[in-house]
Amino acid sequence: MALTIFPVAVSSSGSTANAITCAAANTMYSGLGAFDAGVYTITCASSTIANVHFISSSGALITTATTASGTVAINLASAADRIRLWTDTGTNIVVTITKTANALTNIFSGTLDTVTSSGTYTGTSTSGYAYAVLVGGGGGGGGSTSTNIGSGGGGSGGVCAKLVQLTGSLPVTIGGFGAGGAGGVDGGTGGSSIFAGMTAGGGAGGIKGTGSQGSGGTGGTATGGDTNVSGASGTTGAINPGNAGATTNIYPFVKTGTTGGGGGGGDSDSAGLGGGSGIGTGGRGGTYGNGGLGAAATGFGAGGGGGTGYWSGGSVRAGGNGSPGVLYILRF
Repeated sequence: MALTIFPVAVSSSGSTANAITCAAANTMYSGLGAFDAGVYTITCASSTIANVHFISSSGALITTATTASGTVAINLASAADRIRLWTDTGTNIVVTITKTANALTNIFSGTLDTVTSSGTYTGTSTSGYAYAVLVGGGGGGGGSTSTNIGSGGGGSGGVCAKLVQLTGSLPVTIGGFGAGGAGGVDGGTGGSSIFAGMTAGGGAGGIKGTGSQGSGGTGGTATGGDTNVSGASGTTGAINPGNAGATTNIYPFVKTGTTGGGGGGGDSDSAGLGGGSGIGTGGRGGTYGNGGLGAAATGFGAGGGGGTGYWSGGSVRAGGNGSPGVLYILRF
């Protein structure tokens, strides 16, 4: 491969665009210029592939780029003072290198607090602000009385989030879990979590199964946040109950994961599965195989599984407890 060295042609507008003409294919061209750290877009004829190397003043290779359909964007992490490039086909192909954005340094750092009990929050931060995610308590699963009858799973708590100013002592209420219902009793409703003008309502308890399949509890409502998402409903008890959905966490950079409703109790060994993971997972519904008991939710804000009537004499079976609410505070 031949080597040809040119000064890099700078556009007449005085912008950060530079261009070099590759007279022949498969020939190495080199250009001198000032390439500050930043984001660059490289363009050429769409029928041609251009390969570009950015070289530091010490001669070290910083990064490479290869166009596809005539363009490619790259992040140049440190300054370069020359480029080397070649094309695979064509004659007099103009390759343009344009700085399209400055690369900003990430200066964000934060401390995550997890608040699981009611009281007063007194955290401080350098900026005086924090991102908050508030989750309501999950509802309990309903209890069942009759053989082959499943109860509904509990609903998950609502989720709300916003940027909060830390002004000293801030009152916080963390919603408790909804208790699983005994045989023939609806599941309890989860408590509401309250903080900084936000209210994340608790999920409703699953409905008891007594002679007919019980329906799942509805998810809690969420108000007062910059973004608010209602909780997921629990699954209705049935012969083949479906799996519960999950409530999306709006600020995954604060806490990754979701919280979900509880699964409904089912006939035989089929039962609904609880939804969600990461923040809270709903309990599985009761089946013959696990003695008909609804499973408790885990984590925070999830619904308990519904119970199902056990075959042995139609014995009553309880639903599982939901899981309590939580407050996540990312101070920065």
